[in-house]
Amino acid sequence: MCDTLAIVANWREDNTTYFAKNSDRSANEPHLILRVPGGYHEPDSLVRCTYISIPQVEYTRETILYKPSWIWGAEMGINENRVVIGNEAVFTKAKKGDPSLIGMDILRLALERADTATSAVEVMISLLETYGQGGNCGYDKEFYYDNSFLAADPREAYVLETSGKKYAVLKIEDKYAISNRLSIGRNHYEQGGVKPGEDFAKRYTEPVYSHFSAAKQRRSQAMEGLCPTTGAAQLMEKLRTHEKGFAGHEFERGSVASVCMHAGGLVGDQTTGSMIAVLRPSKPVTLWSTGCSTPCISAFKPVFWNSDSPPVFTDPASSLDYWLKREHIHRAIIAGKIDAHALRDRIHELEADWLRQEEQIMNTDTVDDTELIELSATANKQEQALIDEFYVQDWQNIPGRNRYARYWKHKNEKLLDRGQDKGTVHLS
Repeated sequence: MCDTLAIVANWREDNTTYFAKNSDRSANEPHLILRVPGGYHEPDSLVRCTYISIPQVEYTRETILYKPSWIWGAEMGINENRVVIGNEAVFTKAKKGDPSLIGMDILRLALERADTATSAVEVMISLLETYGQGGNCGYDKEFYYDNSFLAADPREAYVLETSGKKYAVLKIEDKYAISNRLSIGRNHYEQGGVKPGEDFAKRYTEPVYSHFSAAKQRRSQAMEGLCPTTGAAQLMEKLRTHEKGFAGHEFERGSVASVCMHAGGLVGDQTTGSMIAVLRPSKPVTLWSTGCSTPCISAFKPVFWNSDSPPVFTDPASSLDYWLKREHIHRAIIAGKIDAHALRDRIHELEADWLRQEEQIMNTDTVDDTELIELSATANKQEQALIDEFYVQDWQNIPGRNRYARYWKHKNEKLLDRGQDKGTVHLS
């Protein structure tokens, strides 16, 4: 489960594209942020994806990937050409395919091979037509689905939705959000295996899973209030949105119908990582990144392409440690050991200062990369000090005997016992 949204440059006075995404995965599934260098490759070489190997291209671009720890691909990411992509699980009438490329593999391959949002869509379509899609995407369960994608660059953005090898493409004119159900109707300008003018969502949506994913409610939350003046601060709050009546109960029960998804009881997924990309036409990109779960109690830190501060890492083990320590904070809040309101207040104070400093730097005629690097490093130190201040060792003892408490007791036992095999990832 996930939610992805974008506001495109030509709808805004500042001519800037905004992209935001929550990655919703299994509660114990680590979410890593990794910088992967680009480079040239030998002719006839192969690249090993999650389940299959495919021919490698001559040159792959440097990327920053936001990814499940055990999967080769990524939930969202950006490349050196300022192309950003996010994917969504969608439930369709297509038959389950054999293990092949999964949506997260297709996303990473497109980032490595494309220099614009348009070419990213072309790459993803080519991969889909050549290899199809299929394979288990569940961390601790069997979970199969098709995919939708939102690809953006500083000039434009597109939605690609799929059902097996069939697909439809929509160009975003102002704002758009995708969630865990097909959304493109008859307004697709490009399609494969689909009649022109055919209602793609109506024809290929699997209704039961799509309904119980609560994607319709979350997409409505994501779209509500988006306007030409929506900026990074508003998108942070958008990714922290809870369904009506859920605020104040975030650590008492689960909610699949919240953009900020909370696991527990019958709800098996939670938001494991969040990202906002500010894609300016002629100035550096800002990536506001949590590097951890549950954005309503996590800080969005400013990250820039040339900065080397956490939450971006080159080493998967370090990224895993970073995610786990912050996940312990989340579990301690559920256990009643940390005051969530006090933590949120401190986070909002830090974010307000980082947003102010970032705006000041970006509003200069010539942006000083050194100032951006210093801001990223300072933000990392301030957030780390906050984590160290609030951290408690007794995070795993969840009180109570109801279904919600039993869920988290079980998850904590698994988190303590988990091996490190799924905490690493093959980067080549």
